[in-house]
Amino acid sequence: MDNNKITITVNNNRSIECGQGDNLFSVLSRAGYVFSGNCGKRGTCQRCLVDIAGEGSVKSCAYTVTRDIAVTISDDNTSILTSYAQGYDQFGGISEMTDTTLTDIGKSSAKMQNRKLGAAIDLGTTTIAMELVDMSTGIAIDRRGFMNPQIKYGSDVISRIGVGSTEAGLTDLRKAVTHKLASELYDMVAETEGISHVVVSGNTTMNAILEGYTLDNLGHSPFVIRNADAETIPGNVFFDGMLYEDSAYTDTFADMSITCLPNLSAFVGADALCGALVCDIDRSDTYQLFADLGTNGELILAKQGIGYATSCACGPAFEGMLKRGTSAPTTAFDLLDRLNTLHVVSDDGVLADQYLENGYRLAGGIVVDMDMIRSFLLAKAAICAGIESLMDIAGICDRDISKVYLAGGFGCSLRISSAVSLGLFPESFREKSEFSGNTSLYGAHKCLIDESFIDRIYEFKGTLTAVNLGEFDGFDRRYYSHMNLRPWSSDNSK
Repeated sequence: MDNNKITITVNNNRSIECGQGDNLFSVLSRAGYVFSGNCGKRGTCQRCLVDIAGEGSVKSCAYTVTRDIAVTISDDNTSILTSYAQGYDQFGGISEMTDTTLTDIGKSSAKMQNRKLGAAIDLGTTTIAMELVDMSTGIAIDRRGFMNPQIKYGSDVISRIGVGSTEAGLTDLRKAVTHKLASELYDMVAETEGISHVVVSGNTTMNAILEGYTLDNLGHSPFVIRNADAETIPGNVFFDGMLYEDSAYTDTFADMSITCLPNLSAFVGADALCGALVCDIDRSDTYQLFADLGTNGELILAKQGIGYATSCACGPAFEGMLKRGTSAPTTAFDLLDRLNTLHVVSDDGVLADQYLENGYRLAGGIVVDMDMIRSFLLAKAAICAGIESLMDIAGICDRDISKVYLAGGFGCSLRISSAVSLGLFPESFREKSEFSGNTSLYGAHKCLIDESFIDRIYEFKGTLTAVNLGEFDGFDRRYYSHMNLRPWSSDNSK
């Protein structure tokens, strides 16, 4: 028995091991308990509070584990994101990459030898998805998804920027994700001859962390990005500091190259560019809208390769998922739609009087309170105002858009009926919307097997205008007009 190991019992039903001196918040985050706060472990938001038997309520971000403890985590403080730890499917909707290949080809088989292997990675703010790819055939032979370990530093892009604005903070963020990537990549190729090339698609902030750029330029205007172009990093540089830990790591990663794809602006990254191109909106003769709705909402409106792009902060409100495979709503947006129908929540987004103080408790232990509802209203209003602003710039209305492609953790699970009912989308989007799956991952996959796809990214990127909504006239008015749970106003569908 390791005397340095400590056991944390969570909610009387789960045991987690950690080391003496570990930070409690970090331990719980690694185990899949995602807190709804976003202060970046500064102890200011009070959303990481837990109860420790014999000690009472403590801030987990400021608590050092020195002994075995029993922890109770309130449902009020945890995000619905905890369901990611239960196996969120991040690969649906990509028909050209079927799961049959994953069972037909075993990594440990003799067939795996002498193959040129690559890896495609979707580096999300909340979750990471990756594929092991046979470079000669383009077939994905292994896939996996897991939470981004940077979540312990905050649940959204803004909190990561705050942490990564210093060299020390950047080191912590980069170390957290590179160690996880190294572990997962090594596990994927443990019985092969290794990976020759990795392609990473993420938003501008996530890519910058991997590339080793401090984020001080992303936290304030004028938002000048340092990673507009693709950057390829040798494996021995990318994983520097880990190679010596295990000679097998050195053999696996030393000859590898890692390419981080180009970004458009501070908050419209490679993930959105890849997604839009996967959906071919650069080749459409009519206006089409690509909407990647996750922790960060990215929107691209384009026609014949000319278009406009912007981003809206959604936070965990849009990434949050409820358990699948049940009769419960699949997203919190669907949940609000149901509660609105039952008059538990009004059209103005206010809980009924009897639930105002303590919230509305669901059978699964999730509590819907005004803080949760407000976070959704803010995210919804931002997306609506973003769509309206892009249409205004293009001189069109919603009926002029021929197709709406939905991607991202939230976008691919949303019921269109709920989106229309609560005013996230206008009625005209009901029959135009198409779920596109993990387009960021598929874009990285395309770049891995077809170098011309990166050229296409650059070509499309050069035709797009990045729109800063904070500086766009009329954005505030549009934003506040959508701070409700009512259908999209006819005033906005001219």
